[in-house]
Amino acid sequence: MQTWQAMYAIIWIALLQILFILFSPLGNGLNWPIHAVIALAILGFAFRVDRGVRLTSCPDRIKRIARTTMLLALLQGVLGVALAIGIVLSWGAGYFTVVAFLHVANALAIITQASSSATAYDMWEEKEFQTPPTPAQA
Repeated sequence: MQTWQAMYAIIWIALLQILFILFSPLGNGLNWPIHAVIALAILGFAFRVDRGVRLTSCPDRIKRIARTTMLLALLQGVLGVALAIGIVLSWGAGYFTVVAFLHVANALAIITQASSSATAYDMWEEKEFQTPPTPAQA
């Protein structure tokens, strides 16, 4: 899989992951294990992207965004485990609300960062950064 393909995979898998949990198509019993497996896939893609981008001569900004996406994916795993432990041990609605909010916000941040790096990486690969800008048409 090419680096750009992994970048777009993160975006779409993360979006589908959010929709999967929101609509719980399989009932609570199967949703959480499937959610965890998909999350591991996102984390794997994030590591793949970070490594792939670091091996290129693309601009450092793209490398930093890819690294941030990977770090957010790691944080997402920590938040997911914290959420699961809090649910199992019944740590209360306040704990659940705060950690669930952070988990969802972080998922959206992953999509945002992955989209940004994918677009920039595409532009770099297509050498669009090297083409002088043309004036806007009136």
